[in-house]
Amino acid sequence: MSASPEIDRRALDEERRRLNQRLEEVSRLSEGDSPPGVFYGEMLRRLLESLAAPAGAVWMKTVQGNLQLQFQINLKDTGLDQSEASRVSHDELLRSALAQGKPFHMMPRTSLGGAQEGQSAGGNPTDFIQMLVPVQVSGQVAGLIEVWQGGNRALNAIPGFLQYMGMMADLCARYARNQMMAQLSGQQQVWTQLETFSRQVHGSLNVTEVSYLISNEGRRLVQCDRVCMIASRHGAIEVTAISGADVVEKRSNLVQTLRGLCKEVMKWGERLEFQGVRDDTLPPKVLQALDNYLAESGSKLLVVQPLRKEEADAEKLREREKAGKKPEEARAALVLECFDPPLEPQQIIGRMDVIARHSASAITNALDYDRVPMQWMWLPVARFEEMLGGRGKAILAAVICGVAGLASALAFMPYPLKMEASGQLLPEVRRKIFPPTEGIIRELTVSPGQEVEENGNLGLMHDSQLESQIRQLLREMKDAQKEFALKVQQSTSGTDSDRFNAATDAAKASKLLESKRRELAALVQRTNALASSGKVGWFHLKSPGFIELTAQERESVNTRKWTVLSTGFKEELTNRAVKPSDELLRVGVVDGPWEIELRIPQQHLGQVLQAFQDQGVEELDVDFILRSNASRKWKGKLSRSRIGGEALPSQEDKDNPEPVVTAFVRIDDPELVDRLRNFDERSGTEVKAKIRCGTRKMGYALFYGVWEFIYEKIVFFF
Repeated sequence: MSASPEIDRRALDEERRRLNQRLEEVSRLSEGDSPPGVFYGEMLRRLLESLAAPAGAVWMKTVQGNLQLQFQINLKDTGLDQSEASRVSHDELLRSALAQGKPFHMMPRTSLGGAQEGQSAGGNPTDFIQMLVPVQVSGQVAGLIEVWQGGNRALNAIPGFLQYMGMMADLCARYARNQMMAQLSGQQQVWTQLETFSRQVHGSLNVTEVSYLISNEGRRLVQCDRVCMIASRHGAIEVTAISGADVVEKRSNLVQTLRGLCKEVMKWGERLEFQGVRDDTLPPKVLQALDNYLAESGSKLLVVQPLRKEEADAEKLREREKAGKKPEEARAALVLECFDPPLEPQQIIGRMDVIARHSASAITNALDYDRVPMQWMWLPVARFEEMLGGRGKAILAAVICGVAGLASALAFMPYPLKMEASGQLLPEVRRKIFPPTEGIIRELTVSPGQEVEENGNLGLMHDSQLESQIRQLLREMKDAQKEFALKVQQSTSGTDSDRFNAATDAAKASKLLESKRRELAALVQRTNALASSGKVGWFHLKSPGFIELTAQERESVNTRKWTVLSTGFKEELTNRAVKPSDELLRVGVVDGPWEIELRIPQQHLGQVLQAFQDQGVEELDVDFILRSNASRKWKGKLSRSRIGGEALPSQEDKDNPEPVVTAFVRIDDPELVDRLRNFDERSGTEVKAKIRCGTRKMGYALFYGVWEFIYEKIVFFF
C-alpha cells in the first residue's frame, strides 16, 4: 500500500518530463528555418500527443486580416463538414475568439448566444470539448490554436490543457516573429535595387511594357525561376507577360491553365501559396485550377498574389478595414514560380511582397490609362496644347480652326439636296366606291383585304325614294298593259272608224308600256336595284368592272380581282344614310404595280421642278421609309409628268393647312413590291420621303429653309 503513491509520483514526473521535452523540441523548431507548414504540423502533432486529443488545427491571419488554415489533424473527424450550419457556427466562433484574444473552451453542442438577427451564433457544433488559445505577436492576435478534446475528459483538467496550449502559442508567436524578421531581412537585401525597379515600372503607362518590366526585373530581384504578369483588360483576363519570353503564346496549354488559375484566385481575393503540399482547404475552383496548372508547369513553389491599387496605400487599406468593407476587386495578379526552391522560401516570398506593392500601383495605373478611349486622338491634342503654350490658347486655336473648317465646308463642299415630303402606299390601279344613289346601307358583305370579282356585290342598300319610283313605274306599266289589252279587244269589233281609233290607241299604249319598261330597266341598271326579286327599293353596292380601266391600266394587271383596301368601314357605314358623293370604300389591284401618293409641300416644289431642269432628266430618285418599318430605306422614281398641277390645302393638318402638291412615285424595288403583294405591308401605310434634287453647297443644302426665310422676310423688303 505504501508503494502506490511513490509510483504515481514517478509517473507524474515522467509525464512532466515528456511535456517539457515536447516544448523544448518545438522551441528548437521555432528558432530554425522550417517552413510554416512543417513547423505548425510538428507543433500540432506534439500538442495533440501531449494532451491526448483526437483533433486540432492552427489558424493564422493573412495580410488582409482573414484566418487561413495552416495545418490540421483529423479535422474531418470532428463533424464540422456535416452541414452548412455547422461550418457557419464554427466560423463565427473563430471570429469571436479572434476578437476576444483570450483562451477559452466550449462544451459540446453549446453556443455563445447573442447573435444578431439574420446571423448564426458562434458555437461548438461537435461532440468534443473545443479549446481555443490565441497566438499573440507584438500585442496583436496573429492566429489561433484550436484543439478538440474528448467529451469524457474531466473538466478540472481543462485549465491545465489551456495553460499548456498557451505555452505552445508563445512558441508559435516566437516562430512568427522569427519569420517576420527573416522576411524583413530578405526585403532589406533588395532595398537598394528596389528604387531602380520602381522608377522603371512607373516610367511607362503601356500595359505590355509595364508587365514585361515587372516580370523580367522582378524575376532578377526575387531570384526565382519565373515571374508572370496577368491583367484584366477590357473585361477579360490576359497573360500579359512571362519573364524570359518575348511573346506570350496565348493558345498554349501552359498559358491557358495559368490564365484559368489566376482568374479563380482573383475572384477569391486571397494570396495563393503552394510549397509542394496540396491544401484541401482551398476553395474547390481554386484547387481544381491549381491542379490543372501544376500538371502543365511542374512548379515546386508557386505564389499567386492578386494586385489591387489600394495595396500600395496602407492608409486607405486600413480605412476600408475599419469601415468593414471588402477589399476592392483585384485587377491583376503577380505569379512567382520556382522549380527547385530552397529549403527556406520565406526570403523569396518576402521579396515578392515588396515588388508586389510597387507593381500594384504601376499596373493599375497602366490599366486605367489603357481604358481611356481614343488615345490616338488625345495624345496629339496634348502635344498641340504644349506647343501653343497653354490650355487656353489651345482651346482658342481649336475653336478658330473648327469655325474656319466648318465655314469652308459649308461654303465649298458639295452636298446632296433633299426635299422632304410625306405620303402613303397605294396600288397603282385603284378605285373609290360611291353609292349609285341615296340610301341607307343595310349590310356590307366584304371585309378588309378580301378579294372581290369585277362587278361583284359589296353590300346591300335601301332607299325609300327609289322604292317609290320603282313602284310608280310598275303601276304605270300595269295601267299601260291594261290599256293596251282593252284597246286590242276593242279593235276587233265595231265600225271601221272605231276599230281604227282602237288600233291607234293600242299602239300608243304599247309605246307607253315599252317606254316605262326601258325607264325601269335603266333605273335598275343605274342603281343595281332588286326590283325583279320582289325586294323593291333594295339595291346592291358593286365593285367596278375592269372594262372601265384604261388600256395602260389593263396591261399592267395580271388578275381580274379587286382587293378591299379600306378598314373599319363596317362599324362606320352600317345603317348609315349616304349620298352619291360620299366615298364608301377603296378597292385596288394588289397584284399589279404600286405607287406612293406623295404630298409635296408648296415651298419645296420649286426645288423639285428646278432639279428636273438642271439635271435634264425626266425622273428624280426618291428615298423613302415606311412608318411600319422605319429601319429600312427603299427607293423610287418621281416622273415630271406625274406631279400635279394644282396646290391644295393639306387635309392631314387642319390647324395648319399648308398647300401641298400631289405627286405619284413609282416603286422600282422588286422586294418591296413582293412584300406589298403578299400583304407583308399594307395599303395606306404612311411614308416619309426625300426627293433627291441634285447637289448644292453644303451650307445651302442643309439650311436652305433658313436662307429662304431670311430672303423672304428681310432681303425681299430691301
